Amino acid sequence: MAFLENFLALLIYVVCGVAAAYYYYHVKRRELLGGFWGASVIGLVGAVVVGMITSIDAWFNRLVSWLMIPKFGDSFQVPVNLIAAVISGLVSVAIHNRINHNKERRF
Repeated sequence: MAFLENFLALLIYVVCGVAAAYYYYHVKRRELLGGFWGASVIGLVGAVVVGMITSIDAWFNRLVSWLMIPKFGDSFQVPVNLIAAVISGLVSVAIHNRINHNKERRF
């Protein structure tokens, strides 16, 4: 049974890597080192590495849960979703930058 679970996990990683390579190589038409197959290998390695990092002792899930509803101790809870606040702030500044035609600062 463990073999089947590992095989299924590897199959999912392969599909994710090939899908990423397909998107960048065929849809966005980007020139990639090694072409489609080189990008597939890099996508597979990236999927495995990030998948392993985020699954170690579920620390990533606890971090995301804390960022969504920060708690300090048992009684003090901050009513702000930090992830949404940071992402919306970055998107707002990016839109502001595009309105300004992406100009560089000069000193």
